[in-house]
Amino acid sequence: MCIRLPVISIDCKRKERLGILARDGKCLCTGAIKVCDHDYEHLSKGKVIPHGIYDLQANKGYITVGTSGETAEFIFDNLIWWWTEYGIDQYPDAESIVILCDAGGGNSYRHRIFKYMMTRFAKQTGVSLVICHYPPYASKWNPIEHRLFCHLHKAANGVVFDCYQTVMDTFSKTQTSTGLNVVIRLNLKYYQTGQKIDKKEIDYQNISPHPKIPELNYRISA
Repeated sequence: MCIRLPVISIDCKRKERLGILARDGKCLCTGAIKVCDHDYEHLSKGKVIPHGIYDLQANKGYITVGTSGETAEFIFDNLIWWWTEYGIDQYPDAESIVILCDAGGGNSYRHRIFKYMMTRFAKQTGVSLVICHYPPYASKWNPIEHRLFCHLHKAANGVVFDCYQTVMDTFSKTQTSTGLNVVIRLNLKYYQTGQKIDKKEIDYQNISPHPKIPELNYRISA
């Protein structure tokens, strides 16, 4: 019996500001829309932080629109949401998950808090993780960039993000002729940035570095 192993690619798309602010691109509309030609922070009504999970085998995207900050805890919550709501049903026999991600941002390989959150995920779900960070300046090879985010960008081209509902409706229209579709949710939880984790809080016994480039590739046992 062949057990399917989930392989997902994760990343945070470019952050946007919420409000009647000009955005690049063109879109169809019934009339002219008056917007501010600069997106200064004091003109915005909030943040739009789209974090994506792309399932390579299912060709399906899962987007969480955050309103606070891109942190390791934010990524953890998104992964828990994806696994409990969708992943566990699609891969009921999976004992591990392969995660492809960049080397920086909330999933930086340099930050202990990311490893802490991923060990927490493994313990909470009982599923081991194989983490593969792309080297610095190689993020363009991350599948989510050219299989999900490029289509998400086209769907939101020129759309004024006047409210979160508009953002959700716009992103939900993302689809391709090859069958790509996305699931969208809004996360209003506040995430504190700049949090640090002491080295003693991480269970390094459950982290097995790969022989080749161990700082970028490692396995976290459940």
